[in-house]
Amino acid sequence: MGLLDSETGKRRLLSIEIPVIERYNEARADAYKIRISKQNGALVLRYRLKPCHNVYELETRLPASYPTVPPETRVVTPLNHCPHLLEGQTLCLWRQGSTRASSRWDPARFTCVFAIQAAWRWLACYEVWHETGEWPLPEAK
Repeated sequence: MGLLDSETGKRRLLSIEIPVIERYNEARADAYKIRISKQNGALVLRYRLKPCHNVYELETRLPASYPTVPPETRVVTPLNHCPHLLEGQTLCLWRQGSTRASSRWDPARFTCVFAIQAAWRWLACYEVWHETGEWPLPEAK
C-alpha cells in the first residue's frame, strides 16, 4: 500500500507532499518547477537543478511504499562516472541497502522536496569532485 493506494497515503499526499511541492514551485522559473506524473504505480517528479555551473535534468520516484521507503533520485542528464553514482545514474543519498533504523531517510521529518534538496547538494558535490577529484562531504558509512 502506498501513497495512491491507501487512505493514509492519500492524506499524506494531499496534506503534506502536494502543498510542499506547490510552495517549492512558487519561487521557481517554469523551467525549474517540479512536474508530477504517475508511472507504474509510483509518482515521478521531474525537475531541473543548477547547483553551480551546469543544469541537470532529474527525476525522483516515490515508490508505492513511500514514505516508509525513501525516494529514488536519478540524474537524466549524462554524467561522468563517479564513486557516489549508482547504477542507472541513481544518486547515493540514503545509504543504499541500509535498514530502516540505519537509513538517513526519516519519513516523519522529510518530504519529497527534502529529497530534491539532497539531490541539489549531491550535484554541487559532484561538480566540486569533477574539478578537484575530491568529494567535499564525508562518505556515507
